[in-house]
Amino acid sequence: MTQLQCKDRIKKELEGRIKDFQTALKKSEDGSFTIDGDDYEDFISWINSYALAYAEDPHYRAMRLELSYGGPQDYFLFFDDGIIEYHFLDWFDGAEIILSGKDYEVMEKVKDYLTC
Repeated sequence: MTQLQCKDRIKKELEGRIKDFQTALKKSEDGSFTIDGDDYEDFISWINSYALAYAEDPHYRAMRLELSYGGPQDYFLFFDDGIIEYHFLDWFDGAEIILSGKDYEVMEKVKDYLTC
């Protein structure tokens, strides 16, 4: 069985991450913040358990929202010029997507929460 490359897997991985963020954002608007049976105080408390880190990435000169590390690894990069990228890496292979449309809108809202 041949392992698919990251460029073949990235769209599905991004779709899953966007769905998670959409669910959390909707819950934050509704005021009842229970996801998958776990209760959270608010969006920030949820993201603190969902993500590994949100910090400056000196290599890319962007803010990085690290979601997983190792094989596979994925993260979002938020650039000062408004560009948002999603990166997916798995054992010596990697791919990235510049977000647009609905995906961009969702992650722009996430960025707003993170920069408050």
